[in-house]
This record gives sequence, structure tokens and C-alpha cells, in this order.
Amino acid sequence: MMSRFCRYVQKVFDFGQRVRVLQDSRQRPRIRTAAIWLSGFLMFVTRRGSLNAIESELYRSKRFDRLVGSQKPSADRMGDVFCLIPSGQLRSMLSGINHQLGRNKVFSKEGRCGLRHWMA
Repeated sequence: MMSRFCRYVQKVFDFGQRVRVLQDSRQRPRIRTAAIWLSGFLMFVTRRGSLNAIESELYRSKRFDRLVGSQKPSADRMGDVFCLIPSGQLRSMLSGINHQLGRNKVFSKEGRCGLRHWMA
């Protein structure tokens, strides 16, 4: 099910390219910013309650190796790096996804609700 979801997100939103452009202010990171951000994204997708829960899942299971990579971040590292990613990059990525959702006619034209309301 996870591989099917990943293929959909990649096909519709070009998600891999959007995540690859994320950078933080670390000088020589051992773990890529994309791997750390994807770990946090997986926390929301798999409905884990905390960074510690997704950390234990990352280390216990091999099913996220293709997404995150062989070097997996700890919960503390994820929290630290999330604070170092500029909000402008995240806003730009979410704006692009919002635009693509509009082109796919996900939002209704009658009411201003959901993401369109917050992004306007």
C-alpha cells in the first residue's frame, strides 16, 4: 500500500523533485535534509503520534529504506533539522502542491475552504 501511495504522490505532484530542493543551514550534513523531511512526512502518513514513534519504526522495519535511505535520523535530529529548514522553502513547496491540486480540480469553486482558504 505504501509503494502505491508513493507512486501516486510522485506521479501527480513530482514529490521527489520538490523534496530534493529542501535545504537547511547545516554545513556538512551526514544525513540528507530530504531524508529527514521524508521521515517527518512518513510520521504523518502512517499516523504515528510522535517523532519517537516514527524513529522506532524506521529502525525496526526495512520497508522505508527506499524512501529515507540507509542512514536514518534520530528523533532529536529530526526536531533539530526541522527548525533549520527555512519556512520559505516549505511554503513554496506547499504552494506548488496546492496549485497542482487546483489544476486537478480537487477544490470546489463555490466555497473558500480547506487549503485554498489558508493559502490565499
